[in-house]
Amino acid sequence: MEPGARAEWDTLRQVLVHEPGIEVFFALLAPEAHLYERFFNHHEARWEHRQLCDLLHNSFGVRIHHLKTMLMEEAGEPGPVRDLLVSMAARRLTDDRNPLTAVGGDAKQGQAGPGTPLDQRDPEHLFRIIVLNPVPGHGHGGHVRLVNPLHNLYFMRDQQAATDRGICMGRMATHERAEEVEVSALGLQALGVGPVHRVSQGRFEGGDFIPAGEFALVGCGSRTNPAGVHELLGGGVGFDEIAVVHEPRHPLITGRDHMVNMHLDTYLNFPKEGVAVGSPALLDEAKVTVFNRSGEGYERAGDGGTVPDYLKAKGFDLIGITTLEQLCFSTNFLTVRDGACVTPDASALAPVMLRRLSEKARADPGKYGRLLAQAERDYRLLRTDAEFFPHKKGVYAHGLEMTPLQLTNATGGYGGAHCMTCVIAR
Repeated sequence: MEPGARAEWDTLRQVLVHEPGIEVFFALLAPEAHLYERFFNHHEARWEHRQLCDLLHNSFGVRIHHLKTMLMEEAGEPGPVRDLLVSMAARRLTDDRNPLTAVGGDAKQGQAGPGTPLDQRDPEHLFRIIVLNPVPGHGHGGHVRLVNPLHNLYFMRDQQAATDRGICMGRMATHERAEEVEVSALGLQALGVGPVHRVSQGRFEGGDFIPAGEFALVGCGSRTNPAGVHELLGGGVGFDEIAVVHEPRHPLITGRDHMVNMHLDTYLNFPKEGVAVGSPALLDEAKVTVFNRSGEGYERAGDGGTVPDYLKAKGFDLIGITTLEQLCFSTNFLTVRDGACVTPDASALAPVMLRRLSEKARADPGKYGRLLAQAERDYRLLRTDAEFFPHKKGVYAHGLEMTPLQLTNATGGYGGAHCMTCVIAR
């Protein structure tokens, strides 16, 4: 297996995933505080995630690697993966916020407080320490609190990106997700996949990277910053051209809500060579800066206009989606081969998203009132024309094979099929 991806429409071979686990339960106690879009049914979300994996494997022949299962198998025997799992658990327990070592233990030596040393504990216990970061209280009260559990780990896209050179590990923009990169890297190591590059100073998340053959697009904004883009260009990619897409303000939101279009793949994606799907409302506001390959690095080549201008010059047709469809994660589909994709079903998600948007508009009408009004207009029109994505004239006109999937609950964490899959190889 040669890890990496040169184009979003190349045949998908292998992905790494993580089923929403016990960590999600705790985030659902306060969804917005943990970067979730809304409360959802955890049991149903797990079922939807399994349906996604089954569809990819059984219908499209994609090899699915489950992060937890793979680590349990690899760490069941002595070896480098188990040693790293123990080391990671020890570091979690010796964090300054964690008082375990204050009661006599030495996690640096594999001992987390009194009891069984870490290096003698079973792999699942170690994995849950890493994911949940439990902090027992002092004394004998039995109190345990969780400090920055990895609630968003099931969105496996963001910790890294598959580029034309291989896997480039990222660096997360939010403290809630900071530890995910190390966990994902351990999973990749268990597969024998090492990174070709790491972003270590700036911020870079995989949802902001889309490869497109002779060029690639990199989103720059709330999750990937200019320093992260600079580091990516310093060794993580080798494309002839890089188009840096500057994250736009949503024209229908007063002020900023970065979550609505936090990554490039929340408002743009490629289902087929020469075809893009995106939200004109956002793309028309998104400016492009072009960098061309020069020796071992890149040089700025100038402005590329808006994203539609840039893609048109590259010979791409754009299938536009409505504001409501963008909120329903319609660009967050996963392309499995040229012209074939697995996508969230917007018709099922639309009522859910409208209810949630109505709640936000009632709480802050000045900020979300115009967005709600447009989404409601979109809903009436889409219902009348029966054109919810992916059942649109533009989709049929380009001969796309779009497989809708019920992801009504799993998308509640703020992402669709694209966000839930770490591409290892295309």
